[in-house]
Amino acid sequence: MTEEEFRVASSVRSVKAPELRKRVRAALKPLGYYKIDELGYYRCRDGSREFLVHVDYGGRSAQLRYCVAMPEFPDVHPLSQFCFERAVGFGLGDWDYIVEENVDDAMALFADVVRYCVALPDRIRAEAG
Repeated sequence: MTEEEFRVASSVRSVKAPELRKRVRAALKPLGYYKIDELGYYRCRDGSREFLVHVDYGGRSAQLRYCVAMPEFPDVHPLSQFCFERAVGFGLGDWDYIVEENVDDAMALFADVVRYCVALPDRIRAEAG
């Protein structure tokens, strides 16, 4: 590793869980976020549709893990429901390398993928029927 690479690597500052929690709440606010329930799910209401967003902040493999749960699928465990990465076949919804330099972009993208997940059942129904 060169000194320049070491200097760049040493300057990276990851965003810690308390800051991520604030940022996730702010990202979900335009999607109808109104409270965190007793199980830690972010409850959101978009018009007449209610949905849950589960976010786990950290672990050995990811800085942030998420999934979107729709009440219209009561027989599917909430943690096994919608996640953009699973829907398109490239991951499990685990996000890593959220740093100070990209946190704003990461949270904007997070809101977009949650919006995609909420719309996915209707998109599938429209194509099928």
